[in-house]
Amino acid sequence: MQSVDLHLLPHFDALISLRSVSKAAAQLGITQPAMSSALSRLRHLFGDPLLIRHGNALKPTERALRLHREFRPLLEAWRSETLAGAAFDPAAAHKSFNLYASDYIQFVALPSLVARLRQAAPGIRLRVLPPTLHGGQDMLAQNHIELYIGHYPTPPDSLRASFLFEESACCLVRAGHPLLARPWDLDTFLDHEHLDANGHAGYFNTQLDAALTEQGRHRRVAMVLSSYLAVPFVLRDSDLIATLPASMAGALAPLSGTVVLPAPLPLPRLRISMFWHERHQADPAHAWLRRFILQDVLAGIPAARQVQGSASTAV
Repeated sequence: MQSVDLHLLPHFDALISLRSVSKAAAQLGITQPAMSSALSRLRHLFGDPLLIRHGNALKPTERALRLHREFRPLLEAWRSETLAGAAFDPAAAHKSFNLYASDYIQFVALPSLVARLRQAAPGIRLRVLPPTLHGGQDMLAQNHIELYIGHYPTPPDSLRASFLFEESACCLVRAGHPLLARPWDLDTFLDHEHLDANGHAGYFNTQLDAALTEQGRHRRVAMVLSSYLAVPFVLRDSDLIATLPASMAGALAPLSGTVVLPAPLPLPRLRISMFWHERHQADPAHAWLRRFILQDVLAGIPAARQVQGSASTAV
């Protein structure tokens, strides 16, 4: 056997304990491809398949079970010593964090985060940086930000992740819009022009256009805005239709004289997660902030829907 890469021990422990690549990845807060890569390296390292498929399940080999019995006490002792020497007192801490978040994330998540953070850790300062196209990964890699909250379907192996919540789509139109006098269906939806917004709204627009293309249909997009916040006020004075995250549309409608309607066809939910670079994984302050967001902040976000068995246990 080659010399052991100690960084692979937590991966080995999770894989043998959970007997699932996806569950092990969720526990450690990494992507499934990253965990599959770790399993391949472990197999090469030990010269053993370690996990063998039996039907729909993975079963550890005898050698994997023996190695796990030998390594796990050492891993638990290492974790205990690390945590004991890395105490973090949020009430007394003075630290700044740079976050990367779109206007949508700032709208739905920051009120809950800031209100609770001021009580739990008044000395911690947040600086929220505006998003740039595909900039989150580079900013994490270059250490310009410590945390990215948003939708990131294919993060690189160098990033850790924890799922936060899901968001559904809905439509927004002005009060008195002519379509409100008609049955609300896909034909009515397509009879009018549309207003799109970049950012996370682009996810729903992309899914919507893909679904329409499968039916041989399309929308007429008259305007594209760079921000959500102007959308309801532009709609108020036009007959355009916007498709937005439901929590934002529901909050803005009473302020702008607009009406919320369900999406005219089923759309995949938008999955929001927080991402951080592996260099911050063991940082006590960073780990505290991640746990704080998962355990305290989500309770104040109406759109939050915790998924049992998600990566929230691996912060």
